[in-house]
Amino acid sequence: MDIRIENLTKTYGTLNAVDHMNLTIKDGELVGLLGPSGCGKSTTLFMLSGLTTPTEGRIYFGDKDVTNISPEDREIGLVFQNYALYPHMTVEDNITFPLINRRVNKAQAREMALEMAKVVKIDQLMKRKPGELSGGQQQRVAIARALVKKPQVLLLDEPLSNLDAKLRVETREEIRRIQQEVKITTIFVTHDQEEAMSISDRIAVMKEGVLQQYEVPQTMYLNPANVFVSRFLGTPEINSIEVDVKDGEISANGLVLRKGVKLADGHYKAGIRPESFYLDENGVSLSVDSIRMTGRDLLIFSKLGSTPVRVLVHSYIQVAEGDKFGVSVREGHILIFDGQEKLIGRF
Repeated sequence: MDIRIENLTKTYGTLNAVDHMNLTIKDGELVGLLGPSGCGKSTTLFMLSGLTTPTEGRIYFGDKDVTNISPEDREIGLVFQNYALYPHMTVEDNITFPLINRRVNKAQAREMALEMAKVVKIDQLMKRKPGELSGGQQQRVAIARALVKKPQVLLLDEPLSNLDAKLRVETREEIRRIQQEVKITTIFVTHDQEEAMSISDRIAVMKEGVLQQYEVPQTMYLNPANVFVSRFLGTPEINSIEVDVKDGEISANGLVLRKGVKLADGHYKAGIRPESFYLDENGVSLSVDSIRMTGRDLLIFSKLGSTPVRVLVHSYIQVAEGDKFGVSVREGHILIFDGQEKLIGRF
């Protein structure tokens, strides 16, 4: 089912928690609502669910205006951050609960619950109680319960925040697998950009209630709309550098990074991702201040003139503190932003 949001706004006193948001989600897409704490992503999700009433704007599921329709009549499945499972009930009873509420007969409800449990791979756990399950297993029970009534839309609020790092990676892949298998339009809220980028068809990045960019993950990563998006996406964080352009040359602290560019002379903000540097003995000379081993990669901390920079290289590179090395920037990987911090080009 397509979802369309038009000028969606939620105001609390003088605070615009969500400010005139416009967004279209295609049928069967998995979309991540991404942003720092307090940016309005959960408020947006709760308005989509019907748990929060918009101050203004409209929400459409398909061609149906659901703005003022109650949550139980929206055909949604909702999974909360804390799973909200009933501790005294078995897994089977937790999953069948919404069906029994709808007066589905018990035999049919159990059959539907088993079918969904197989989809999320917990059919061997049906007689256990939540306290006997791992965090990842509890998460799957919550998803099965949300999906068993066959909703048109699945809404997930910070679904992985209670899991440890390894389990987060495994569970997010499972969420994607389940979503693809049942082919349901899904929106999930997260503050973890790696999580959003790894499984989303598209990402909506928010800041202070305002939608900053809505795009396919790779396109957004390579072409961030503004400085905020460029800094929010990517680990390690993008290098933010003040540069000057004169006679077609981009330089930082007097060091030339690029020649032959078509850009008006002036002072700009630039962004260069750590992996956008490559070793080049004829490039700009840097000195190793410190090193961090991340496994496959080596993160070198240095300075471009007086500006701290991070350079990411393969871990087979042998360097030590104090060593000199030369770098250049890959073509098209210097992001230039204007005075309003909007992207104006890649050079």
